[in-house]
Amino acid sequence: MLEGVTETAPSWEDEMASDWPQWSEPSISSRRRGRPKRPAIVPERIVGRRAVKTLQRHLERLRETYPHPNRTLHYDQLVAALLLGFYNPTCRSLRTLDGLASVCQEQLQLSRLPKSTTSDAMALFDASLLSPLLEDLRNRVPALKRADADLDKILRDVLAADGSYFTICADVAWAIHLARSNGNDGAQIRLNLQLNVRTWVPGPCSVSGRQQGSETAAVAEQILPDVIYLFDRNFIDFDFLGTVLQKRSDFVVRCRTNAPNFQPIQDRPLSRKDRDHGVVSDRVGRLPGRRAPRQRLREVGITDPYTHKSIRVLTSLLDVPAHVIGLLYRHRWQIELFFRWLKVWGNFEHLISHSRNGLTLQFYVAVLGVLLMYLASGRRVSKYAYSLLGFVAAGMATLEDILPQLELRQREAELERRRRARKRAKKLGQ
Repeated sequence: MLEGVTETAPSWEDEMASDWPQWSEPSISSRRRGRPKRPAIVPERIVGRRAVKTLQRHLERLRETYPHPNRTLHYDQLVAALLLGFYNPTCRSLRTLDGLASVCQEQLQLSRLPKSTTSDAMALFDASLLSPLLEDLRNRVPALKRADADLDKILRDVLAADGSYFTICADVAWAIHLARSNGNDGAQIRLNLQLNVRTWVPGPCSVSGRQQGSETAAVAEQILPDVIYLFDRNFIDFDFLGTVLQKRSDFVVRCRTNAPNFQPIQDRPLSRKDRDHGVVSDRVGRLPGRRAPRQRLREVGITDPYTHKSIRVLTSLLDVPAHVIGLLYRHRWQIELFFRWLKVWGNFEHLISHSRNGLTLQFYVAVLGVLLMYLASGRRVSKYAYSLLGFVAAGMATLEDILPQLELRQREAELERRRRARKRAKKLGQ
């Protein structure tokens, strides 16, 4: 896509850590009546240009995916534009993407990005072609420091799988239609996502609408082998759990109070550490029913330390301590935090496509942006990192200005975690 790529390209780490451009202060226009005019997008304020340069070698492979002599917008140019839009919170529509493209002509090799052209391209370009790029980036993400020694004993990846709904225009035919509280028609689409709970590295994801079936059916198509899956109560489905086991993976899933039924065969003794972590029962047995998995499973009863409510957890892990099962399930909440981050801070309060493929492409680019932020900072993404990028995009700070603030926030968060751990340990010791 871009010129000047040599055979001996610098490493990813060097490219992401190299100097970013300095940002100039925005000009102050004279006051006028009515709504204030938005500041113009200028090249000096665009965040993420270095990230686009980092992907040059990969984006070039997409250039010839849809060859046509009259084509004015190519796959690599669209991905680069969407990525720049993800990093710049002011770009929340097709119109603002057009304005961004007009000041990033060198990076995109485009003079304009018309709304109709962008909309047609998002419906046409196959989002799955980004999968090899995403997989390459996932493999390059450094492992986070593991803070919990008990979970370190489990060497496999721990993935939380769930779905979250995003509101779109009511006239989208393939969406899930609903009636709003005010009586108007509404529509939603569901993002099905798997997330590594330790690193916040997104895994397989897909977009579902009215015709794509249930949440369990969508996730079943993406099950990976040799991992541990964390599920909420919505995933209690015998066929689905059987699919996970057939892939040689394990699961930890919360059960409802009275379902499914569990036929115990053996009651396991609880250690002092199990009781200190709120474990009240540990039983091995089977699920009744013709469609239930045939192998032995395990039911662990836990008391929530915050709400003091009882929780039933069903798992296929038979060879780890009971308190580790409880720790694993508590990590499922990480995917809820990620969805919240994506909606509130990840520039996804407004979706810019009406096609299922276009929305999938937009989500894939968001995952791409998250991975690049991770590679650049060496830390898990957070709302603080993304909000500080907003100050850079507005011309109020430089990237060099916000990095010390991000470091300070990370240190404060770590000290707070340690304080809570000491308080919890003191309470358990009483």
